[in-house]
Amino acid sequence: MYICICKAVTESQICEAIRSGACTRRDITACLKAGTACGKCNREIRDLLRLARLESGDAPSEAAGYRRRASGGPELCA
Repeated sequence: MYICICKAVTESQICEAIRSGACTRRDITACLKAGTACGKCNREIRDLLRLARLESGDAPSEAAGYRRRASGGPELCA
C-alpha cells in the first residue's frame, strides 16, 4: 500500500528502511524522500516508526492503540 503517493513510497519500503536502521521521520525522508512534497503522509510515517519502537520494546506499552491502522488494516512492519 502506498503511504506517500507523491513520491510513490510504499509501506513495505518504509518498514524495510526502519528495519535497516531508520529511526526518525527525518531518516525516512532522507532515505526515501517520503514526506517531502505535500506532507500528508508524515503522520502515517510517524505511526510506522512509533509501532516499530513499541514492538521492539523501546517505548512505553501503548501498543494497543497502534496495532491497527485507522482504516482497520493489518499490523504494520510485522
